[in-house]
Amino acid sequence: MDRAELRAEPLRAATPAHTDGLRQARLASAAQDRGDRWSGGDMVPEPPSTFVAGLHDVRIPVSDPWASRDWYVALLGCTAVLDLEEESGVVGVVLRHQSGLTIGLHRDRVRAVALRGFSVLGLTVEGPERLSKLTVALDHLGFGHLPPARGHLGEYVDVPDPDGLLVRFHTGWTPDAEEA
Repeated sequence: MDRAELRAEPLRAATPAHTDGLRQARLASAAQDRGDRWSGGDMVPEPPSTFVAGLHDVRIPVSDPWASRDWYVALLGCTAVLDLEEESGVVGVVLRHQSGLTIGLHRDRVRAVALRGFSVLGLTVEGPERLSKLTVALDHLGFGHLPPARGHLGEYVDVPDPDGLLVRFHTGWTPDAEEA
């Protein structure tokens, strides 16, 4: 399936029967493309989840890539590794965090406006005490943020970026059944 086919395919709920049939069809098609003999059940490839080693990158739409670059560098201590330019100017910036996470900031004002108030990046802090210290650091450095809150998966603080998209700092705490 190429990108055009992916965009053209209508979205639908994936029922177990649908996903199993789709998986079998894709495996058969891939085997035929490689010239493998497909006997239905003899070939058992590893599931895609076993190949994932970690999160590689996050792409965030922004209205001004350079202003957002400066903001994300100041907030997260990222290093700018690439500016993407076209004749119209800078269209994107690639940042790298010390953890290895790559953040792509891409000029797309329409999507940035549409996502205003939505958490586009969630980062883990080690616990409630570190989250509390983070809010003190945010205040000291002049980063606006929403008050700390408690969600279904722990405590968090949202920090709006220059376009109003939220960077969420979240504890790794998960409630037990009685607390949920």
